[in-house]
Amino acid sequence: MAVKQVGLTILAAGLLVIPAARAASPEVAAAETSLSLNVSGMHTQYHENLQVGDDESGYTPGAGVGISALIPYGYETDLYSSLAFELNAGPIDYNGHYQAGQPLMATDNAVFNRIEARVGVGLPLVDGAEAIPFLAGGYQAWNRNVDSKTTIDGGEFYHTFLFGGGFKLDQPVGPAVVLSFTGEFMGLAGGNVQNNGIGFGRGMGVTAEELISLGIDYAITPRWHTFGSIYWEHFDYSGTHPEYFADGYAYEPLSTTTQFGVDAGVGYSFNE
Repeated sequence: MAVKQVGLTILAAGLLVIPAARAASPEVAAAETSLSLNVSGMHTQYHENLQVGDDESGYTPGAGVGISALIPYGYETDLYSSLAFELNAGPIDYNGHYQAGQPLMATDNAVFNRIEARVGVGLPLVDGAEAIPFLAGGYQAWNRNVDSKTTIDGGEFYHTFLFGGGFKLDQPVGPAVVLSFTGEFMGLAGGNVQNNGIGFGRGMGVTAEELISLGIDYAITPRWHTFGSIYWEHFDYSGTHPEYFADGYAYEPLSTTTQFGVDAGVGYSFNE
């Protein structure tokens, strides 16, 4: 009995000192375990779902910062985490109406920002590829400031929390190049629209957001990388119920936003 106990103790101690086997190939691990900075350009198309509604469209430059990591855990499994922030700002075309209903062509000096955190697991596939299902959460906002000789609303601020998940696939295609595909499905919850001109501020219901992106990472050195990506994103704001103000009834209608963007940047890999 004593010999058996000693054997089990030695076996347990041996398992504790065996290092976790990383699922990711060296190329994927280096690309995903990094600190990054990027510049970007984004096209926005906004439409209010009304017979006579407002439309906005245009390009805005931007910049972002991010950090992500793949940490070995267990047998051929990685823990995945990331945090990214993106800011885009600039003038876009406004084709809409005054509060009283008269048509108006103007400029929206728009500011968009978005922050997103992810946690997931990395699982090995063939040829060094890695599948990464993840959960995600975050926050996004749009500061809408229509510039005209007669202020139409005093500015509006849309913002909402994000929750959901997605899937990322990393595929090395050489000793220094990794291609990636990401698909996300998020819920917009806890959203609010604030109109400063008439003191209107109300919450909005839960709606959906979809995002698809394609990326490429190139290792200049084992530490320094360049990368680029393109993405397509679609989401709706649910709107609010009509309410009576001094100038009549006001409400936020259901709207649809589609954004397409590209970014490029540099990353520093702290993968061991």
